Amino acid sequence: MPAPTLRIAHCSDIHLDADDHAPQIYRTAFMRTLQAMARSQPDLLLLAGDLFDANDASTDTIHWAMQVLGDQPCPVVMIPGNHDCLLDNAIYRRHDFNAIDNVTLLMDPAGETRIIESLSVAVWGKGMLDHSPAHRPLQGCPTRPSGVRWYLGMGHGIYVPEGADTDRSSPVHEHEIGDSGCDYVALGHHHAALQVEARGTTGAWCGSPTDLVGGAATWALVELSDPAPGRTAAADVQIQVLDPEH
Repeated sequence: MPAPTLRIAHCSDIHLDADDHAPQIYRTAFMRTLQAMARSQPDLLLLAGDLFDANDASTDTIHWAMQVLGDQPCPVVMIPGNHDCLLDNAIYRRHDFNAIDNVTLLMDPAGETRIIESLSVAVWGKGMLDHSPAHRPLQGCPTRPSGVRWYLGMGHGIYVPEGADTDRSSPVHEHEIGDSGCDYVALGHHHAALQVEARGTTGAWCGSPTDLVGGAATWALVELSDPAPGRTAAADVQIQVLDPEH
């Protein structure tokens, strides 16, 4: 029987191997993030893109990342970002992350939904083929599946406020967050944390835990209530600042 609340750990923009000369810096920061998340005892971990800085990350780093994700004590759902998008030579085409027992990688460019029955959760997201204005991370998000308590969306792109327009790549329009019908939309790409409320749905960019571009190294801890019939759940989003000492 699923619990009446759902606790989510949400991170993105790890950028493993961003520094060829000091890859351990990013590995250490990611490991500290995973350890901090584990201390919060999440039911689910969402990784919203850019685990790797580029598709030419070293094989050693890729295998290390697969190992540490597989070691997590909860299910992990992840999507590609613009740095590790699904090019012909993509990491995610060469290495099967879905072969990891607790990991689900959403790769379909049209979007796909996976259900985690033990949590009564459905998660929807897209595989990014190319970081371009034509890529709309939340466009086409389907209606809420039946038979689940919570519905989560994932995307990787730039925030576009209500009434604004942009010619930048991978736009995430505010109204698309609201139109999704999700209880929570876990987003990546902005390295500064940002929370958006749109038509009853909460979406958040969690920032990056491996750099200080947004002013601090951050991830998000999200608590979802048990949604009333026909309504989305209340989402309590707490941005967590990574403690460099742990």
